[in-house]
Amino acid sequence: MSSIRNAVQRRVHRERAQPLERQRLGLLEKHKDYSLRAKDFNKKKAQLRALRQKAADRNEDEFYFGMMSRKGPGDALSQGKRWNGTAEGDRGNKVMDLDTVRLLKTQDVGYIRTVRNAALKETKALEERVVGLGGSLDSQAEEDSDDEFGFGAPKQTKPKKIVFTEGVEERDEKLRQEKEKEVDDKDDLDSDNDDEKDDPEALRAEQQQKLREKLQRRLQNARKKLRILARTEHELEVQRSKMAKTATSGNIITKSGKKIKIRERKR
Repeated sequence: MSSIRNAVQRRVHRERAQPLERQRLGLLEKHKDYSLRAKDFNKKKAQLRALRQKAADRNEDEFYFGMMSRKGPGDALSQGKRWNGTAEGDRGNKVMDLDTVRLLKTQDVGYIRTVRNAALKETKALEERVVGLGGSLDSQAEEDSDDEFGFGAPKQTKPKKIVFTEGVEERDEKLRQEKEKEVDDKDDLDSDNDDEKDDPEALRAEQQQKLREKLQRRLQNARKKLRILARTEHELEVQRSKMAKTATSGNIITKSGKKIKIRERKR
């Protein structure tokens, strides 16, 4: 009897699908999907409740050295000479491989080279303008010094002149003479300026002199910038060459003090 009942064609019961007007919301959630989602939600809610209770019941004065995420500088006693002055501990930064760092160095060298070429063009243009105004380029040639980076010695101030007198009256007489001398010098300077204003050639020469001095100052700064960029490019090239897979430049000294000499090709 059961075999006859099973042989009869039955209606297939299919689960309801998402209506066409709600297809933008995705698949229709079934009961088993809701059960799993509700179970996961309740589990997380209970875990958060337990953590809040644990944080509320903790002792604020409780401390263990195991709570520290990294070791302090006192660990230098155990490391000895190997200690490099930094505290141990992972800050979450991923260490880049050598090829990536070398590629970044290459990009840095390219940028520095581009800026140096622009500075070189600016320097040449300023030199042409200074020569066109009758200026000299020999006075602008300067050697590298620590003053470029602010490491030079402080500039010495001009010593003051001290005059000793026998009494107060002699001191007042000296001061009066100095003031009269300053007034006379100022009057002479004003008269010279008036004469120069009347002469257009002198005025034009003065303007050219000011422009020449301004261009020379700009040329001096441009040359200083060019030297710094050239030195920076050279240092980056040396760093990049030392990061190559094979020894390519100079005598390399490892951290342990071992010297690696590069064998030159015999000719």
